[in-house]
Amino acid sequence: MKGLSFLSGNEWFVVDVTLVQKVIHNMTYTPIPAAPVAVAGIANMKGGIITLLSLSELLGYERSPSAVSAVVFKSLTKGNNQMGLLIEKPEDLITINEDEMIMLEAPFILGLVESKEKLYRILDVDSIINRYKEASDTIAQGGDENEEKN
Repeated sequence: MKGLSFLSGNEWFVVDVTLVQKVIHNMTYTPIPAAPVAVAGIANMKGGIITLLSLSELLGYERSPSAVSAVVFKSLTKGNNQMGLLIEKPEDLITINEDEMIMLEAPFILGLVESKEKLYRILDVDSIINRYKEASDTIAQGGDENEEKN
């Protein structure tokens, strides 16, 4: 598997490059009041809405003020709404050999792999998207995720 590596907080992460649509540097976004804590805000990309998640807050850390780049994932649905992660610094593509992975049972993390003298956490993009898809869809439709459903 080829993976896109990046820095968030003081940790290195990697995602399957086939799930990545784009990396955006100096991402500008609009915060959303009353959104779940890991939802940093939304951004416009060619007429489509990107819901941006703070990877740091997703994993239970404080959001880094230097997280200004974003990894935007390919849309898994037919709508224009996409999701992405705020990160600090995109790096290189790395090759991950599955037999070198250490599998983990941790929220949003598939496992660990060592490459280029760094230890990378392999993100489970599907679980991240599935966990925040409802909030993302609500935000894209202009609603408040916390309002009562009739």
